[in-house]
Amino acid sequence: MTEKMPQHAVTQAPEPYGRSISPWLFVPLLYFMQAIPVTIVQDVSTIFYKDLGIANVPILQWTGLISLPWSLQLLLGPLVDLNGTKRRWILGGEALITVGLIATALLLQMPHAFEITLVILAATAVTSALCNIATDGYYIISMSKDEQAKFVGVQTTCYRLGRLFCTGILVLIAGLFLRGKVFSPALAWTVVLLACSVIYGLGYLLSRSAVPHSAADHPAVESEANETSKNIARSVVLVGLGMSGYFLLNSIVRLACQGLYTVSGGSLPVIGDLKGWILPDDNTIAGFSTNLGGVGTEVAQLVVCAGITLFGIVLAKKLLAKTAMSEALTSFVAQPGFVAIFGFILFYRLGEAIVSRSSALFLKDTIANGGLGVDDAQLGLIKIAGVFGIVCGGLLGGAVVSKFGLRKAFLPIAILMHVPNLVYLWASYAHPPVWMLMGVDFTEQFGYGFGFAGYLLYIMYVAQRGQFKTSHYAIGTGLGALCVGPIAGALSAKLLNNFGAQPYHGFFTSVIFLTIPGVLMLFFIPFDEDRKPRAATA
Repeated sequence: MTEKMPQHAVTQAPEPYGRSISPWLFVPLLYFMQAIPVTIVQDVSTIFYKDLGIANVPILQWTGLISLPWSLQLLLGPLVDLNGTKRRWILGGEALITVGLIATALLLQMPHAFEITLVILAATAVTSALCNIATDGYYIISMSKDEQAKFVGVQTTCYRLGRLFCTGILVLIAGLFLRGKVFSPALAWTVVLLACSVIYGLGYLLSRSAVPHSAADHPAVESEANETSKNIARSVVLVGLGMSGYFLLNSIVRLACQGLYTVSGGSLPVIGDLKGWILPDDNTIAGFSTNLGGVGTEVAQLVVCAGITLFGIVLAKKLLAKTAMSEALTSFVAQPGFVAIFGFILFYRLGEAIVSRSSALFLKDTIANGGLGVDDAQLGLIKIAGVFGIVCGGLLGGAVVSKFGLRKAFLPIAILMHVPNLVYLWASYAHPPVWMLMGVDFTEQFGYGFGFAGYLLYIMYVAQRGQFKTSHYAIGTGLGALCVGPIAGALSAKLLNNFGAQPYHGFFTSVIFLTIPGVLMLFFIPFDEDRKPRAATA
């Protein structure tokens, strides 16, 4: 007997039909462009803020915070899934991102450039998150599962080439400007980011003709009047709930760290000194003075955020009751093995994410501060080598998964993903020359690309267990972004602040231990035998 589908299931797009679409028309372009705003916000911003003289801790804290929109993809997925076409979301997002990149470049010349450009980059991150959801959804609904597996290597390679363009070429050009004392740091980065904006804008114009109209990509049928506007309102509530929940958890963790410091007397046998876990004597919340001290201010934030979160939960339950958006969100959580899947997504990339977010600061920091003292031109060459490493690792990892299957290949590729983190620990002691640092970054990024191929395929297969494919994939990638962005940024800042004037020995040692939970989750996640990956490279 056939199970009766919910009434609002008709809002979902059917499986692809009609004329087949060649993935070569859109996959390389869209995923090259997808990487640019993500890399500018999460990686390149740490470099140009460093050049502007901003300290390490605020750089990591604030760039981690403005990376939060990619984590909120898990709440924004249904908005894209149930309203309009994926193609329209893609093109609209790319147009707005172009504007955001131009504004960031020009505003670097203004007073208070750090604060102003953070706001612009945060808005760009929100737009990029929505555009990414649409791009990934378009990838899934426009291609068969065989094509998805076949082109995952192309997808990740083009994404990494986008990262190469940003962390390698753009940084190299900025470094050459600064080395020749042609421009001030602000002017050098203005020129470089404007050039990036022009290239991204040309990509947007090309996307208008290169991204075809897929037969499966059509607006959802509204189950009631004004459903689109209601979905927007629901999404705003969900995002507000996600933000308040994030700051609530942040307060809980910070107070727990302060409590552990107090109880332990400031040191633990395994970890050692915990001075980086002390709450600063910060008497402000969002710029407003509280006169409560560091702990009091944090408690105040916890109470306020707890109240907002509880109100948000009640309001969200009321607005989402018996809607397709509710089913899109809850069906991901209700799937078998969700707890293990959640732990895997959250922790699998954690150690590597911390290294990626902090490696540029380590390379640029002075010898006196425990860094290696490279300039931007040298950093660009090092990062170019690293991106080539991640591309090669991704292609080889996809081939290994294709040959042996995800179940057999996952543990070996996960171990090979994390072991190369040791090379950065070695570099913090050895202070190798630039040509060896290129090998260090290549090795570490090769390992990451090798393990990331299995991660990406697993998220893709988990997303297709139900009918809300775009929403489920957005939830999976959003949870992953939560690890790579805010969590990794906050942990990086805390660890760097914990180990004194030369923090990098203890920092990279801590990273090794933080890779263990993600590897252990591989023993608990479910594997669907009927979804074994096939050819993972093109």
